[in-house]
Amino acid sequence: MHAIEVSNLKKRYPKKIPLPFRKVEWVEAVRGISFKVKKGELFGLLGPNGAGKTTTIKILTTLLEPTEGNAKILGYDLRKDAREIRKRINLVAEGERTLYWRLSGYENLKYFARIYYVPKREEKERIEKLLRFVGLWERRNDLVMNYSRGMKQRLAIAKALINDPEVLFLDEPTLGLDVQSSIFVREFVRKLVDEERKTVLLTTHYMAEAEQLCDRIAIIDHGKIIALDTPDGLKKLVKAEDAVEIRLKGRIPNEIPWRLAIIERDIESDTALLRGTVDEEDLPKLVEWLVKRGAKIISVEQKEPTLEDVFIKLTGRGLRD
Repeated sequence: MHAIEVSNLKKRYPKKIPLPFRKVEWVEAVRGISFKVKKGELFGLLGPNGAGKTTTIKILTTLLEPTEGNAKILGYDLRKDAREIRKRINLVAEGERTLYWRLSGYENLKYFARIYYVPKREEKERIEKLLRFVGLWERRNDLVMNYSRGMKQRLAIAKALINDPEVLFLDEPTLGLDVQSSIFVREFVRKLVDEERKTVLLTTHYMAEAEQLCDRIAIIDHGKIIALDTPDGLKKLVKAEDAVEIRLKGRIPNEIPWRLAIIERDIESDTALLRGTVDEEDLPKLVEWLVKRGAKIISVEQKEPTLEDVFIKLTGRGLRD
């Protein structure tokens, strides 16, 4: 049995137009996605902002009703067994306001332990274990408002584990964190799967994070899954000799007839870095095309394929576009 089974899931939102038009447009946030997540797997949904990742997680955690399609969590039907599903899952939502800032870290976990009906005889031991697990035991009595952003995120993960869920959903868990906090959270999440045998569904728009953490990745764009495989399997969609980086100075053509995307731009030095996949025989044509249109080429380098190259190849644009 799979931990998560998603079948043709769709979600439309009404987009109201101001009077006097009196009509409603619909926004398709999720457009018929299907996938399965094995028990004990760390599965990633990778895509840009607005791709449908958060909407998908909200549906799977019973916070939103799907417009069409269905899903099963641990064998329980999303539409019929929402109460049973909630007992067995938890969510770390994007943003910091999932905690009570005027309570201490310990008081937050105690509060949520009562909400999840953690047995009184287990409560104290479980809270201590979780606070030590996320490295906050020494700061347990400090008010959350005095925590750094990274500490708040670690406490949010501890809170999501208070009911010992079988499936954990993480929505952009390292968004806005500094490098050190991001590394801690990533290592911690991997430990949940490897040592605690949790099933984790993670959303992210960070390529390196998805590649480092996930057993399998579904790339989602405009509400559709456009590729699904292991990180190595996805990178095989790009031939090693076709991944290139071109650094330009000065004018950049508005539209380039190859699958390249601007992945860096430095206004001060007036330079930009293009990356994408170009067939070996087409590379001289591309260089000639750029020069004819006034672009000054600083360097052209072949690179090891990355998930960024896969996304550019599939969509024709960078993940940050």
